Amino acid sequence: MNMNGNLPQKKSYALTHNRNHALILELLLIIMGGALAAFMHFKLRIPLNIPGHHGLEFMAIFMVIRLESNLKYAATLATLGVGILLLIPGMGAGNPFHSIAYLLPGLTIDLAYQFSRGRIHVLFVSAIIAGIGYMSIPVSRLLVHLFSGYPYMAFLKFGVAYTILSFFFFGMLGGVLGFGLSNIKSIFNNPSNKLTGEK
Repeated sequence: MNMNGNLPQKKSYALTHNRNHALILELLLIIMGGALAAFMHFKLRIPLNIPGHHGLEFMAIFMVIRLESNLKYAATLATLGVGILLLIPGMGAGNPFHSIAYLLPGLTIDLAYQFSRGRIHVLFVSAIIAGIGYMSIPVSRLLVHLFSGYPYMAFLKFGVAYTILSFFFFGMLGGVLGFGLSNIKSIFNNPSNKLTGEK
């Protein structure tokens, strides 16, 4: 329209409305992603008898969320999904200390993301951050054990050093997998990978 401002106002309202819907949808997807990570962690039984082996799927999901989202605290928001799922009877980790520890990887990833200045989009950096993030679980349990004496069976069965390093290793593998999944779309969208018909 003319200079009455009606049309720009309608367009502005529509754009704001669409952005709000997109933000709400992204938040729901992030929280659902965290819930999926927790569900797979507690219900997917892989008889490897190695501590931390669920870090593969757990950190893959968290790294995809972190790499794909523009939200500042995306991985931390995903821990809300973990927390919500842990409230469901039969889905919890068995004790409060055990449950709270699973909130730490998302927090660790986001803190590293803030200080990495974009270097998290490099495979090696992404893998290291994921490894440290997942390693924060046994480290937190070690601190709880030192201050409260609360036992952690993996430490008794495998030893402290082996358990922490195993969590770090599987967390790194999860970071590599998440990095790969995040970059698949860019590989397929690369024009150089498409047939142009030119000789």
